[in-house]
Amino acid sequence: MDFARAYLVHYYEADSSRKLNLSSLVQYFEDIAILHSSSVGLDLAWYDDNHCGWMLLKWDLVIHSLPVFGDTVTVGTRVHSMKRFLADREFTITAADGTLLAEGRSNWLLVDTDKRRPLRIQDRQYEGFNVTKELESDFITIDDVPPVVDVPAAGDVPSVGNAYMIRTSVRTTNSDIDTNSHVNNVRYINWALDALPADFACAHTPVSVKAQYRKELGIGCEAEVLTCIDSASSVSRHTVRGTSDEYCSIEIGWKLIV
Repeated sequence: MDFARAYLVHYYEADSSRKLNLSSLVQYFEDIAILHSSSVGLDLAWYDDNHCGWMLLKWDLVIHSLPVFGDTVTVGTRVHSMKRFLADREFTITAADGTLLAEGRSNWLLVDTDKRRPLRIQDRQYEGFNVTKELESDFITIDDVPPVVDVPAAGDVPSVGNAYMIRTSVRTTNSDIDTNSHVNNVRYINWALDALPADFACAHTPVSVKAQYRKELGIGCEAEVLTCIDSASSVSRHTVRGTSDEYCSIEIGWKLIV
């Protein structure tokens, strides 16, 4: 990886089993991306001055094992390729002995923060991340995450086979908003996790996460989280939507804790 640093797993980042919780793992990746950019002279002030910012489009993460409270891990990242408005960034987390704990890929969109429109990547950014335009053909587009198919009734709704639907409501608040003036990508993952029944969440640990962000959510907005849990395949699917818009879809793979 082009850039890496050590992270201590704090108590407030651990779940009931003392392992790093899923939201904090994703926050490590988000944090290391910003630190990497800052290390090459492209810090948040540079983006403010140039009226632009990176907005996340997709995650595709694989979790082999989660560190526990008190562990020190190394989080690494690199920009694999960029083309026009898009960046393809990779991540890893390794244990102190070098064991790979988690890895992932992400797609990002550079946006004009005044007009909220895609913005062509500058030469300064190609140079900073040591990426050439000749590598645009290497760009890897993460697969789409299909939205949860709706059902007409409210509440916990039995569905086909071992799957069932849960509906929850959210309202965005000040603490949800990040430096791009919209709901931070990790909040959507929190909403998905909060929708899970306690007995399911306590009995499982995540092994994969896929997410697709389709539209921004601002402060003071109301949304509905549709969650479909397939207990046979140990997969939960979540869609955050409004009256007429779908904001985000998430798919989390799980395994039983033994």
